[in-house]
Amino acid sequence: MTMVEADVLYPQSTIGIVGNAFNDINLVNAAHLMGFKVAYYSDNQNNPAMKYADFTYNASFSNHETLTEFAQQSDVVTYNSDTIDPQIVHFISEYTAVPQGSSILDIIQDRVIERSFFDTLNINTVPYVTIVNLEDAYQAVSSIGYPALLKPIQPFLNNGKELLINKASDIVDAGSLLDTGTYILESYVEHDVDYSIIVTKGKNGSNFFPTIETVYHDGKVVTAFSAENLDPAFDTEMRRISQAIIENLDFIGTLEISFFISKSGSIYINKITPKLSNAGLVLEYSSNSTQFIEQIKAIANLEITELEDGFKTVQQMIRNRDYDRTMTQFIIKNNWHFAFNFGYGENDTDYVGYILIPTQSVKKTLEQIDSTTIWNDLSFKGKYSK
Repeated sequence: MTMVEADVLYPQSTIGIVGNAFNDINLVNAAHLMGFKVAYYSDNQNNPAMKYADFTYNASFSNHETLTEFAQQSDVVTYNSDTIDPQIVHFISEYTAVPQGSSILDIIQDRVIERSFFDTLNINTVPYVTIVNLEDAYQAVSSIGYPALLKPIQPFLNNGKELLINKASDIVDAGSLLDTGTYILESYVEHDVDYSIIVTKGKNGSNFFPTIETVYHDGKVVTAFSAENLDPAFDTEMRRISQAIIENLDFIGTLEISFFISKSGSIYINKITPKLSNAGLVLEYSSNSTQFIEQIKAIANLEITELEDGFKTVQQMIRNRDYDRTMTQFIIKNNWHFAFNFGYGENDTDYVGYILIPTQSVKKTLEQIDSTTIWNDLSFKGKYSK
């Protein structure tokens, strides 16, 4: 006799995905491997993930008729986005379950609300002041000091454009930004190392993937790898903070919590991202599960995995500008695992794929990547020389 749990989704159920993320195809494939059908909603008709779904919906996110059809087709819906309007989630929730909820979006889409949330949990954040006009900026920088970073309160305003202020004359450049909305001015804390904690909250609690060290370029993760040099005390503290965050969020699913460690040794939280991380692609080899599988398990109300460490792994993103030069490596590197995902953009810096390299030494592998000179605009030396 088969035991049936009414609140669990079984194979052949339909999982709805709202997204436009580079790694949506990975999420669709994870759902298919677990036996689910996929309904996929995108406002981009060229979105390559549309080719992989069982049911596709291409319309603007303000098209309530199509959103309703999509929601009614889906037994559960997940969004793989941190920019989705919470009102869209509310609307879909009238027709089907959205376990992630919308409250996390209300928090992370307003930096002042996000800081207040961190403050209630006594989490260390850099000092900041709300800025409405240039006069505010001049006054704030006198207390915050240089360097300071001007960020929009809504993180995606002006495509998230920020301004680093190193001296008083730089403040003049803030005028055009402040004309578009309210900003915050925060202290810029010098640091060399960024980390990501990826955690899933499900019916049987939460699990933590191996901690990832990340390298950013132009605000995006370009390299990620197993944090083999991380002090266990720092790791324990970041995980403690992450546990406190996820316990205080009305949220089911997988998210990324990113940190940096100042040169003086203080841990600062950077942000919470309620979507599947590009940095988390490295987990395919560095853990016994993936963030995509855990996301599907969580929203399907299945028990999430007891995670274990796998191989140390280095992940390198491939941008349009890198593609031609990676073809030599594609042929000669038999221990480099390439994955390509074309169609998400044609700009020079848009991603077209990534490389995963299981390794016994992260340091040696970073040296190997550096020696190709393909990514000569990135700085790896500081990572492998420490």
